[in-house]
Amino acid sequence: MLCAAVLLAGLCGVAAAQIGGDVGYYYITSSPSGASVYFDGSYKGTTPTTVQVYTSGTPGHTLSLTLSGYQTYTQSIAGNPSEGQTVTIFATLTPMPGSQTGYYQISSSPSNADVYFDSVYKGTTPVTVEVSTTGTPGHTINVYKSGYESFSQFYPGNPSSGQTVYVYAALTPVQSTGSVYATSSPSGASVYLDDVYMGTTPNTFTSISTGTHTIRISRSGYQTYTGSVTVSSGSTTTVSVTLPPISSSVGSLYVTSSPSGASLYIDGTYRGTTPTTAGSLTPGSHTVRLSLAGYQDFTTTATVYAGQTTTLSANLVQVTPTTTLGTLAISSSPSAAEVYVDNVFRGYSPLTLNDISPGSHAITLRLAGYQDWQGNVQVSAGQTTSVQGTLIPVPTTVPTTKAPGFGILAGIAALGLIGAVLVIKRD
Repeated sequence: MLCAAVLLAGLCGVAAAQIGGDVGYYYITSSPSGASVYFDGSYKGTTPTTVQVYTSGTPGHTLSLTLSGYQTYTQSIAGNPSEGQTVTIFATLTPMPGSQTGYYQISSSPSNADVYFDSVYKGTTPVTVEVSTTGTPGHTINVYKSGYESFSQFYPGNPSSGQTVYVYAALTPVQSTGSVYATSSPSGASVYLDDVYMGTTPNTFTSISTGTHTIRISRSGYQTYTGSVTVSSGSTTTVSVTLPPISSSVGSLYVTSSPSGASLYIDGTYRGTTPTTAGSLTPGSHTVRLSLAGYQDFTTTATVYAGQTTTLSANLVQVTPTTTLGTLAISSSPSAAEVYVDNVFRGYSPLTLNDISPGSHAITLRLAGYQDWQGNVQVSAGQTTSVQGTLIPVPTTVPTTKAPGFGILAGIAALGLIGAVLVIKRD
């Protein structure tokens, strides 16, 4: 029905202006963030958030923010924003009387990643999250960034009053794939990538994850080739090998381990890292030892046969970490900085130390051309504490020449001369 009457026309005009009229915005944020927002009694999410209102709507609004451990924040807002205008409202929340707080300082590489603390969005890295020391213990931190794998970690308990727990998320790029073209002389050799059978040469193997892989090419009667191949996204890497015939007077030993990367020693001589093939071995019994940091040494004997390749696989046993010590995971931007713990040099960043006694420790990061980074960190037994230091370049200065000063040249008795010597000092 058309609004023909004046009264009806007025009513229709008001309704149209409010429902379909212009809009403005209130951007609501708080310290700390993550507070629940109630606008005119309706829940609008958690801070920071944006609330849309009609410029021709009823003027005046009520705002309420709630967050566990803090007093409820209320505010009356007069009028409405203009068309397209954004009005920012910042609320500083007041802790409940007698409450104590600690902090989680969350950073990532790369930065500007989204942080969710107990499923509540807290902003982008680097960000500091404040928690009550008497609140519900245990917190889950998730870090997300487009193009990278997500980071998730659970932290038991709560920090002490005034304590800062440092959380560093080293984000891993989402892997893409490439291809490997393998050929051999003679052809028809079996190809293994990371100990997984792929087929025979010549052949192109697709959908291989980017990065470095172990490749093994073997054929009966010939020495086995073991090496590495680097796969790049969207490209094909070629591996071409010539397999020498196996001498009838010697044999080979192919050794793998779980995990891989263990140092192989045969009869006390280093022969590479697993998986690898050690050739030109005399037939008979040989002592084999595998060594890998964090794992118990594996020692056994293996029998080598003339003209054959003997396979040996080892499952390494991890060294049980002591629960009376803690772990420090230290990284820096840029990396390769010298790491000092309690003024003792421990290596270069990034660095993980598993022998840190519980308690407070002083950390110093040092890199040529940068100012030293220093901080204190609290280490707990059986837990890993992450430290991320951002080094600041040393300011460049232009040397200035000070005014020359004159000094007396001490006695040249033989000549009896006293001269003025111009001394120029430079910073």
